[in-house]
Amino acid sequence: MTNTQIAQIRDEVAALLTSRLAALPTEAAILQRAARALRQSESIDQWIQIVADAAAGFAPRVALFSVDGDRVLAKALRGPGELPAEPVALSEAPAVQQVIDSKELVVCLTAASQLGGALFSPALAKRAHLLPVMGKARVLGILYAEGDANLAALETLTALAAGSLELRKPSGAAPLIQPVATEPEHKHPVEPAPVAVATEPVDWRAQRGASVAVAKLILQHSGTLAEGRARKNIYAALRVPIEAARLDFRDRFPGKEAYLEAELDARLF
Repeated sequence: MTNTQIAQIRDEVAALLTSRLAALPTEAAILQRAARALRQSESIDQWIQIVADAAAGFAPRVALFSVDGDRVLAKALRGPGELPAEPVALSEAPAVQQVIDSKELVVCLTAASQLGGALFSPALAKRAHLLPVMGKARVLGILYAEGDANLAALETLTALAAGSLELRKPSGAAPLIQPVATEPEHKHPVEPAPVAVATEPVDWRAQRGASVAVAKLILQHSGTLAEGRARKNIYAALRVPIEAARLDFRDRFPGKEAYLEAELDARLF
């Protein structure tokens, strides 16, 4: 085989990998991982981060708010800017009040007259979508999506989020989404997975393969990793190489993906 033929094969393989990566993560994959993670979330704080991380895949800028009586509390933001530190009164944000009253999606402009002066006040008016996170009888939270948003995916996500929240609802608790004192480092939207089930023997080849794959990620993308840690969103910074590692690991060790997820969780995030 000549060098030209080898180079051609290498280019074809690279093109195939690129095309497969372009489709990852798909809407279904993001929602599937979010659903699993939400079901296994260990705290409301973790639940909030999972919802925000998943929503970030469907809109340029998203935020999550909890509803507490006649006000809303900012919980998480994915995108530029900062969230208000203080609660926002519903009387100052008529668009938010409309979501709570109608229990339906509301479209508005990012203007103080719609969202309140303390919420978002960008230099240029944009379109925003407010989606209710519905409980059995009332709106538990509100997902804010700015710009060109995938509404079908976001509505599915809010339904999944509400269902998982109702399942973990303690008797008589209110509000269901409690204030978060500090925001921890964001994790990738995949539920933590054990290295191996206790009743099964450890697959040492898969475990070593996972360790090598994560070590390569850390070494090859150290600069990007540092930036992601500084922004407290490592998955957003390393989404493409992480998904490439998952794809390669799944091909080499089918059915053993839990080893890679555990290694990512322990060493990368």
